[in-house]
Amino acid sequence: MRITESMLTGSYTRNLQRNISNLAQSNLKLASEREYNHVSEDPARAAKAFAVRDQIAMSEEHVRTVKSALGELDTADKNIQSINSILQTVFEKATKAGGVTNQENLNAIAEELHGLNEEILQTMNARYGDKFLFSGSGNAQAPFTVEEGKLLFNGKAVDDYDKNDPDTYFDNNKEVYLDVGFGAYGSGVVNAKTGVKISTSGVDVLGYGMKDGQPNNIYSLLSKLEGQLRGGNTQDAMDTLEYLKEKQNNISIATAEIGTRETLLERAQDRLESGLVNLKERQKDLEAVDLAGESINNKAYEAAWMVTLQLGSSLIPPSIFDFMK
Repeated sequence: MRITESMLTGSYTRNLQRNISNLAQSNLKLASEREYNHVSEDPARAAKAFAVRDQIAMSEEHVRTVKSALGELDTADKNIQSINSILQTVFEKATKAGGVTNQENLNAIAEELHGLNEEILQTMNARYGDKFLFSGSGNAQAPFTVEEGKLLFNGKAVDDYDKNDPDTYFDNNKEVYLDVGFGAYGSGVVNAKTGVKISTSGVDVLGYGMKDGQPNNIYSLLSKLEGQLRGGNTQDAMDTLEYLKEKQNNISIATAEIGTRETLLERAQDRLESGLVNLKERQKDLEAVDLAGESINNKAYEAAWMVTLQLGSSLIPPSIFDFMK
């Protein structure tokens, strides 16, 4: 068979194109650090990679949500601890009033207690971002307000609560749960069995209703104590103070309950982050190029390209060869 110049040139051109294509693809792999850059290059692996990417995006969203919830609970915990600190100051100042007979001094102590009570109210209306920390399931307005000396929670008088009277139940005080990846039931509802509670009800912290003729919440008791001191009734004020000290137990319970929820969320975060690491390893297996191996291939492709160019000088007229360069 006679080998013509056109046959040699055609064969050379095909080799030239193949070598430059191999080098270009290798350069792209090294630059992108991906085994393939188009779905058509490996449809099966690409489909698996897309599925893993979706799982990664979902896991990252879960992690962000859990971190936000942890921040919210941590802030709520710090605010409750602040209330506990305020109460310690209340106890110290109110105890001194037991031995005071001068009404002017009693009024001064009462005024200090009034300021501390207002501080408690402000603390219970604290925000985390754009959310009220202690509003339960509501967030349209500050949960606690005072009207005609009565403390209201989401518009309902705290002292009027009666478990036998639905009309006294607090609005927007349902528990809110966060899906942390356990999955919901078929209904899609997230509850205590499928998530972690992230809402904190302010009335659970301060107390609500009446007990033995006494207000069962810290704010109302402190207001009552203030009024008794202004009226010079130190004996009744000391009785109210003792009852107020009993209510401090609400603070300890709330702190412990939030601590339990924080622990659950921290465990959920650890689990999600561990799963995220595994997913990213899986993604790497499906998409990432072996940089060491591809670097060797790249050098081989580059050498083949250079050899092809050198061979071309003996096959193609110099003028055309120079043009190609």
